[in-house]
Amino acid sequence: MDLILERPGVKEGVIRRFRQEKIAPDIISFNMSLYDFNCLGVNDKTTIMKLRVECVCYRSNPW
Repeated sequence: MDLILERPGVKEGVIRRFRQEKIAPDIISFNMSLYDFNCLGVNDKTTIMKLRVECVCYRSNPW
């Protein structure tokens, strides 16, 4: 999961929060709202979309 977060340039503190909350690619790709991302420290909409697109490749249920 850390590698997925590092690709779009997410900061280390944000990666630590994602790890603490045990957020999986399934959650990022479809279930997280902009508010959820903002609470975790990701405020840039471009970064949020990059994360969502990247996590689609790593989902446990591909469709």
